[in-house]
Amino acid sequence: MISSKNLTLLLAVLIMGFCLISSVSAMDIDDSASVSGSDELSDSSVSLRSDENSVSDSNLNSVESDAGSSNVNSENEVLSTDNTVEDSNLEYDSSIKSSNNLLGASSQSDSDVLQATAKTKTTLKGSSSSIYRGNSYTLTLTDSKGKVLSGQKVSYKVNGKTYTLTTDSKGSTYLQINLKEGKYTMVCSYGGSSAYAASSFSVTLSVLKNPNAFSIKEIEDAATNVKNYVAKNKKLPSTVKVGSKTLKISEFSYLASKAISDLNSNKKGDILLVSDISNRNSSAHSFKYTIYKAQYLDLAKKTISRIETKKAPSTYWSVKDSSGKVIGKANFNLYTFCFAKILDFHKSKNYLPNYCTFDSGDFAPAKKATTLKGSSSTITRGKSYKLTLTDSKGNVLSGQKVSFNINSKTYTLTTDKKGSAYLQINLKEGKYPMVCSYAGSSKYKASKLSVSLTVLKNPNFFTLKEIEDASTNVKNYVEKNKKMPNTVKVGSKTLKISEFSYLSSKAISNLNSNKKGDILLVSGITNRNSSAHSFKATVYKAPYVDLAKKTISRIESKKAPSTYWSVMDTSGKVIGKANFNLYTYSFAKILDFHKSKNYLPNYCTFDSSAFTPAKKATSIKAGSSSIKKGDTYSVTLVDNNGKGLASQKVTFTISGKSYNKTTDSKGVASLKINLNGGTYSVVSSYAGSSTYKSSKLSQSVTVKDSNTFTLGEIEAAATNVKKYVDNNDVLPSTVTVASKKLSISQFSYLMSKAVYNINAGNKNAIALPSSLSNCKSEGDTIDATVYKAQYVDLSKRVLSFAESNKVPPVYAKVYSSSGSSLGNVEFDLYTYSFAKILDFHKSKNALPNYCTFESSVFKGIVVPPVNVSSKIPYNSSQFKAGLNEKNTETNLTKYLVGTGQSAITSSIKNLADQLTKGLKTTDEKAQAIYNYVRDEIDYSYYANSKHGASGTLSAGSGNCVDQASLVVALCRASGIPARYSHAKGCTFSSGLVTGHVWAQILVNGVWYSADATSVRNKLGNIQNWNTNSYSNL
Repeated sequence: MISSKNLTLLLAVLIMGFCLISSVSAMDIDDSASVSGSDELSDSSVSLRSDENSVSDSNLNSVESDAGSSNVNSENEVLSTDNTVEDSNLEYDSSIKSSNNLLGASSQSDSDVLQATAKTKTTLKGSSSSIYRGNSYTLTLTDSKGKVLSGQKVSYKVNGKTYTLTTDSKGSTYLQINLKEGKYTMVCSYGGSSAYAASSFSVTLSVLKNPNAFSIKEIEDAATNVKNYVAKNKKLPSTVKVGSKTLKISEFSYLASKAISDLNSNKKGDILLVSDISNRNSSAHSFKYTIYKAQYLDLAKKTISRIETKKAPSTYWSVKDSSGKVIGKANFNLYTFCFAKILDFHKSKNYLPNYCTFDSGDFAPAKKATTLKGSSSTITRGKSYKLTLTDSKGNVLSGQKVSFNINSKTYTLTTDKKGSAYLQINLKEGKYPMVCSYAGSSKYKASKLSVSLTVLKNPNFFTLKEIEDASTNVKNYVEKNKKMPNTVKVGSKTLKISEFSYLSSKAISNLNSNKKGDILLVSGITNRNSSAHSFKATVYKAPYVDLAKKTISRIESKKAPSTYWSVMDTSGKVIGKANFNLYTYSFAKILDFHKSKNYLPNYCTFDSSAFTPAKKATSIKAGSSSIKKGDTYSVTLVDNNGKGLASQKVTFTISGKSYNKTTDSKGVASLKINLNGGTYSVVSSYAGSSTYKSSKLSQSVTVKDSNTFTLGEIEAAATNVKKYVDNNDVLPSTVTVASKKLSISQFSYLMSKAVYNINAGNKNAIALPSSLSNCKSEGDTIDATVYKAQYVDLSKRVLSFAESNKVPPVYAKVYSSSGSSLGNVEFDLYTYSFAKILDFHKSKNALPNYCTFESSVFKGIVVPPVNVSSKIPYNSSQFKAGLNEKNTETNLTKYLVGTGQSAITSSIKNLADQLTKGLKTTDEKAQAIYNYVRDEIDYSYYANSKHGASGTLSAGSGNCVDQASLVVALCRASGIPARYSHAKGCTFSSGLVTGHVWAQILVNGVWYSADATSVRNKLGNIQNWNTNSYSNL
């Protein structure tokens, strides 16, 4: 008897067998109904998308669901979804059943019978039995409780083909129907599963003509119309009639590109227009080129894909030649027009052209839209109305003519660089309709703005009568007081005399032109002193009207009157100079005459004697703001022309005391200051005279102790120290700073303080400590670039040490920008470096970003005695690639140039010269260089490169990379070719297995290994690692 466990196993095997048989059977029904995946699709294939209404770049419309989609085309060709047709996708076979859900003989006992699980009933429900060609038929699968079943395989059998799809999260699948119009019997079925029963139904499907499907002939006829329209109008039409429907130009672009792509694949069926295509503006690119068939087909396919995915065409496409090189950009108008030309050609020739000429010259340049924007519709009389012209992107348009039509007059102005024009509104209070317009140009469309402008009263408008009454008052004031008033009342407002001068000159100019309207006072006018010129002459009408116009122009442009005007006679000859007081007084007399006579006088007498002679202005020029105790503080008294005034008394007031001094021949007055160090307010005053006005100067003066020095004094001395070292290779023992001799230690302190203070933004004078001893100079050999943050930190530490110990440090540690130590920099070197930094600041007014610290400035590197063989002691068993090998290269230039990590600095060059000095052969020189690096440079473990050649020399240690760089740099500096070699899997004597780098030196045609990381090694002979075990050179 078969056990229950064995019976279960047998049943599982039988079910799998049935499934396999069913799979083979379904495949035999219609092999063309299945396509594997989407890796290989024929020309008639489609790629599937998440949007039900979108199609791919292929020649068929897509069918889809959340899980996938299939197609039916007019030729009854069937494609699968992206999910390949698998065994489980086949139709349900009702012949595969079991009796009473039992498997086994009837003679078996109840305990040996395997009971089958009851399956849940299912229902298939389809959408409408009438469908437009190209639309999708929806099939929904639910269980007995109406719950949708997702992830289940359902099949459609129609027109002799079967299509299998997987239900989405809503239990639905969607089959796009591309069959020709007519009626079809379609069987929809679900084969069931281990949990759900099978279900199916049959429907008579009526496929209706789709109004959005167009024949090739309809599209070609439309293409001919588009081609002819562009040829006549030099622009694309906004709509196109295709068949009986009027479409947007973007929709036509889609149909045209689709038609070209289909014709190339010899497909001539109707084309379905995808929905919701929107128009796009065409870009402004210019392009002219002959585009061959492969390239314009590529443009058509890209247009199809773009519209199907984005629902809008591209504003332009980059166009490539037959080699794939981009040759230009064709905008929407151009490529759509060219698609029309291609289809028009096909219409007449019945084949696609081999090429098509793309020429943007077929189109008139499109004019850009413009917008006019005005300022507030409420404006105060005399103010300007602002009008701004912009294009469709908001870019301002300068140099364009705009017009303002108001109160029956038109004013045309040109927009400025900000796209604006300003019309001053001098109309009386009230409301005025105003039309602002731009007529357009060859590049820009016209635009218009209408506004109801409200003009408000302006308190800065004055009538002619108000100005003439004020003129009478000014005339009477001068004749009584022999000077000009400071202010004048015009109407109800009190104005400055310079403002009255503007109004009176404007009134004279207007009256001369028979204009008697109100006058607007410009804002922001300031007073000016009158010059001291004397003048007396009769000035006739034309010249004084000219003076009035010049005064108007000067005040409107400079916001201040001129201190004087050159006056001409009627022939144009200059007869003298009338100062501000005189010409303003004369304008008042002219207007007073007009007030009584009602006409302008033929002449006016200009006479400066009407005024008391004006005193000349003076000023006091400041002296130095910083002096040492016991030095002289000086100021200079000058007139308004800058000329020094001699023999004038100047009073100095300082610390509550006054001292009178007389100016010398150059106008200089001096006072010796013996006050203690500090900052004092010094007031220098001049009381004036019958000829000159008084003047005064207040200045903060810093009195320094004798041991205090300004930044400028320290920098001047630093320049001298730099020059001394550059010429003598040694620091001076003393330095003169502001006439005072200091020791080099004292000056080193001042420089370190100056560097630190400058970086902190402090440029005050620096006091020298009372006692500061000299020190020795000891430290490491340094050859490094020290950046700003690090040398400022160095100056801070030097200061701290000196102030605490009353002596500068013998040496101080200096760091790289990464924080690693570059060594101990000795006193001489950091002092010289501070001098270079301050010399740079003196000329550039900024601290340098870095400073080079080079010990070689002062002394050479101590080289041990040379001990070399006449021949290189190489190991003959190590003749192999990367170790010892014959040279095969002819051009060795690259092995003689120091770059990157092997850069040749002055210290590298100096050391190379010392190492090879007196040696004659390349064998000896190569050994001397190699032995120095091996014996004098310690090995330090770290990854990659940290120092490079010069840094390794300064630090006195380095890893294999940096030691190799030093060997390479020293050899190249000596004219010996050298290069790097490297390997992986090097086994060292310690047992370490790792990657490794060493140098190779070329001597007499042979590259010798130069591994300086161990004293056991020799040139050409490596002993500290196994040269038989490395790999990957």
